[in-house]
Amino acid sequence: MESLAEKSREFFTRLDLPVEARRTYHFHLTYAVLDAVAGGIFLNAPLVALRLMGAENWHLPLREVYSGIGMLAALYLGSWMAPRRKMPFVFIPGMLAGLSAMAMALMMDDAYWFLTFFGLGALLEIMTRPAVAAILRLNYPVEQRGHATGRVRRWSSLAFMLSNLAAAYMLQLAGDHAKEVAFAQIVFAALIGLAAFFCFRMIRVRDDPARLRADLRPEILKNIRDAVEVVVRDGRYRRYLFGCFLDGFFGMLYFPLIWAFLSKNLEFDYLACAALMHAIPALAAFLTTGLLGHWFDRSNPWISWAWIRFAWGCDALLLAATPLAAGFFPPMIFILPLLGRILRGSVQGGWWVLWWQIGVTHFAPPGEDTSRYMGIVVFLNGAIRLLASATGMLLAALMVPPVNLLLLGGLGVILSGVYSLGQAAREKREHQPKTITDFEAQFEKQEDR
Repeated sequence: MESLAEKSREFFTRLDLPVEARRTYHFHLTYAVLDAVAGGIFLNAPLVALRLMGAENWHLPLREVYSGIGMLAALYLGSWMAPRRKMPFVFIPGMLAGLSAMAMALMMDDAYWFLTFFGLGALLEIMTRPAVAAILRLNYPVEQRGHATGRVRRWSSLAFMLSNLAAAYMLQLAGDHAKEVAFAQIVFAALIGLAAFFCFRMIRVRDDPARLRADLRPEILKNIRDAVEVVVRDGRYRRYLFGCFLDGFFGMLYFPLIWAFLSKNLEFDYLACAALMHAIPALAAFLTTGLLGHWFDRSNPWISWAWIRFAWGCDALLLAATPLAAGFFPPMIFILPLLGRILRGSVQGGWWVLWWQIGVTHFAPPGEDTSRYMGIVVFLNGAIRLLASATGMLLAALMVPPVNLLLLGGLGVILSGVYSLGQAAREKREHQPKTITDFEAQFEKQEDR
């Protein structure tokens, strides 16, 4: 068994990709970094709405509601794009997301519409994800896919952190002119986001012409039927989706309300809220995500998910414990949130890589099924966001304290980690493929026969 030191040395060596994969990597990296810079600015929007527009707590989940609608559409899009060229399914929604961000900047006097356009931008960006996952699978060798995507996520985490902190610091310095500064930041972020999708458009996709179809007419019922058949026939995938449901529902139940918890309950300012909400987790992700991606290439995804979910749930529990602990020892008001955010950040890049880019490839046969399976994952995430966000909005409107939602959500996410360990043990007993590489090797052997 490789020691941790040996794995670390291997990670820090040069990523030796084939020529075409290197070209993909460079454009993928540029796209991800630019998108992260824009995201670092955009994700201060809930705090801007709270501080400058008097947003209510129930307004905060609006982004998750709209992004959930986009994810529901992905069930159809995942099947429709499966036999078609993937790049239009990234580029067109990406351009529309940039335009939605421009509209968001024009709604600075109304918190509801400001956050609504924020949500519409997220809806459009999320619709690109099944196609992005399929393109990366087509263009990266399976043995290095986790390593490459992990490195990309690592650098984008750093860019996100710096952008998020810089934007928050500028807002804090702006004083009475904070609204004008926020407007300029959002316009700038919209332009950077558009540039990011232009960079991704430069990737030459290795579509297999034999798998593409000329008939581009949408077949709505057939595409939905194809997705349903996938879930019905693939028991391993159904169990994976259930684990994702537990993780996603309990995590999303409290996530949008962390802004209110930090700003109102703990009374932190712009910079402290932005640092704890996004920047500190992003710094931790920068330090760990590359190593996690390298580990994913060699580990059982169920085990990877378990450790990620344990760390994620502990973050929520530490936040929930902060008010009580600070009553006995005041420095805990800083110590516990910091520890929790570092813990979450250390796994959040890995969570993103598994959820959105490579986790599904442990279940989907190579080929057009990749976007079908990924479309189902995105659809599930959409259903989770709608259900969990609606539940969170209702509880917030009923004046349920955010700390109670943090406690419930953290325990639920930890439960999903226990479930993941149980599935890992089950698949070991059933002699299922241990890693993503082992899973894909089965299909290579079938083709060789």
